[in-house]
Amino acid sequence: MTFKSFLIGMLASFGSAWLFVIAIPTAKMGSLEPLKMSAEADAEYYQRKTSGRLLNGSEIYSANACYACHTQLIRPTTLGREIWRVDSAGICDPAVRLDTRRETSPYDFQGEAYAQIGINRMGQDLSNFGYRAEVYAEAAGMTPEMWVLSHLYQPRNSALHIGDGGQKINVSWSNCPSQPQMFDKTPLNGQGSKLAIATDLEDETQIIPSEQAIVLTNYLLSLKRDDALPEKLDHSPKQLEGADSN
Repeated sequence: MTFKSFLIGMLASFGSAWLFVIAIPTAKMGSLEPLKMSAEADAEYYQRKTSGRLLNGSEIYSANACYACHTQLIRPTTLGREIWRVDSAGICDPAVRLDTRRETSPYDFQGEAYAQIGINRMGQDLSNFGYRAEVYAEAAGMTPEMWVLSHLYQPRNSALHIGDGGQKINVSWSNCPSQPQMFDKTPLNGQGSKLAIATDLEDETQIIPSEQAIVLTNYLLSLKRDDALPEKLDHSPKQLEGADSN
C-alpha cells in the first residue's frame, strides 16, 4: 500500500463519518422549513422554538454534559415501543381524555445550538421531565422549581423521592453527579433568602442557587413535548380503545 492510497483511505473513512454524523444533520437542522398542521389550504403553520432564557438553559445543559447520561429522544415506534412508556413519551390520562404521547421531532430542538438527543440513557429520558418534576415535587411538598434546584445540589437526597405510601425512597445508589458549582454558601441574615434550598442554623449559613442553576431549572421544567405535531411528522400509532396504555 502506498502512502497516497493510505491517505485517501483515511480521508474517506473519517470524511464519510463527518459527513453523515455532523455535516448532513447540522445542515438539516439549520434549514427546517415551516410546516402546515394539515394538508388543508387554510391550515395553521406549526410553531415550536426554544428562545430567551430557555435557550440559555439549553446551553448550560450542554456545557455541563447532561446529555452524557440523559436523552431527550422518544424513538420512532418502528424501533421499539417507547411511545407506550409511562410518562416518558408524554401523559396518558383516559379519565380526562388527555393523551400527549408522541415521538420526538427535529422541530423539538429548533432554535437550540444542539439537538439534545443525548449519547447514553444512563439516567431518565428527559423529553417530558417537566411533567414528572411536578409529580415528584407535589409528593415531597415542594414547588417544582425548589425540587429541581434541590436535586441539582444533592441528587441522592431521599427526602426528594417519596413513595405512594409517603415513605422516603432510598436513592443512595444513584450515580447522578451533584452540581455544587451552581450554588453559593452565604451568611444567614435575618430570615434568610426565599431561594435558599438549605439552611444551617448552627453555622448561620444558607445555600443559594446561582443564576445559572435557576436558568437550567427553568429549562428542565419546560421539557414538555405536549404539542400536536403536523400530519407529516406524526407517525405515532393510534392507541385502540381498550388497549393497554403502558
